[in-house]
Amino acid sequence: MRLIVGWLCLACATAVHAEIYKYTDEGGHVTYSNTPRAGAKALNVGVEKSKPAASPGHFPKVDKATQQQRDAMRRKLLLDELSNEQHGLDAARAAQRQPGADAGKLAETLRLHEKNIEMLNKELARIK
Repeated sequence: MRLIVGWLCLACATAVHAEIYKYTDEGGHVTYSNTPRAGAKALNVGVEKSKPAASPGHFPKVDKATQQQRDAMRRKLLLDELSNEQHGLDAARAAQRQPGADAGKLAETLRLHEKNIEMLNKELARIK
């Protein structure tokens, strides 16, 4: 699901240069960040705003209504993903209160959910 959301976000994104890195840990947890780390894969997400690339003549144009519809879909997908991350964070916090919980593993899970929530909120703020 996250892969689909990620690709839809990339497909609907406005032209903004932002180096984004995708990292998957041993447990299968995926983290997106704007800072590189060992084992992370750089994703190409656009071009710089200050230097827009000229579109080829055959490149399809998108009217304002269509772009607004795409932005609305992107916002909905990001909000759904934000809700999923918040539920995951709440579940990790609840698990942390259980006796015998693996504090180290839960702390890492909490950190990942918090970071993902932060990044999703930043991306939501960029939508016009």
